[in-house]
Amino acid sequence: MITRAELEKNILLALNAADGVPMPESALVRGVQVLSRPDAPSISDVLDALKFVESKKYADAASVDLEERSWTLTTAGIHKARKL
Repeated sequence: MITRAELEKNILLALNAADGVPMPESALVRGVQVLSRPDAPSISDVLDALKFVESKKYADAASVDLEERSWTLTTAGIHKARKL
């Protein structure tokens, strides 16, 4: 079973790979699931870890007109991701 810390790391890595381009939440969740192989975290596990990453101010989400949220790294998140 994958730990929340590993999920957080994979979230930062996935968003860092996007190089500042906002990533739709569904693509982010799927990317984190792929990075987490051979473990298979559930969508809710990834979303819980994403909320924690957001609470630490490493990532921020935006949505337009009730569309799916898109995520990017904050400045703090970029520095954290570069250390991984």
